[in-house]
Amino acid sequence: MLLPSWRLLLLLVWATWWGGIFFYAVVVVPIGTEAIGTVEQGFLTQQVSRMHNGLSILFLLCLLVEAIRLRSVVVGVIVATLTLNLVLLFVWHSHLTHAMDFEKRSVPAAFYKQHAVYLWLFAAQWVQGMLVPVLVLRAK
Repeated sequence: MLLPSWRLLLLLVWATWWGGIFFYAVVVVPIGTEAIGTVEQGFLTQQVSRMHNGLSILFLLCLLVEAIRLRSVVVGVIVATLTLNLVLLFVWHSHLTHAMDFEKRSVPAAFYKQHAVYLWLFAAQWVQGMLVPVLVLRAK
């Protein structure tokens, strides 16, 4: 009974993490950009991404437990690459946050090219995350 409950919890944490990325990128950002503008949407996203990064830590801890439980090198590699990606996202998020002028609610012109790096890292994380349910559901 404990194993099916654990796997369900893992998949729910994954779905919240992975689905959150997808929903925010596909629904919230376009609507927010249209409603409040690109720069204001960026300031909102700056705060939301901190919360999502916290969820990412929870997800990676759960996935690490699963890798240990399964004694799976493949799942361990996914955990390692997702963790490296998250560290890069933390570093780049901090870099972007320091470039933002919170008082004037503005960003420098070079911000958007730097933000593209963050988006590519985020996209890589999302793609890697697609492997997780396949690996978890296949595992014994």
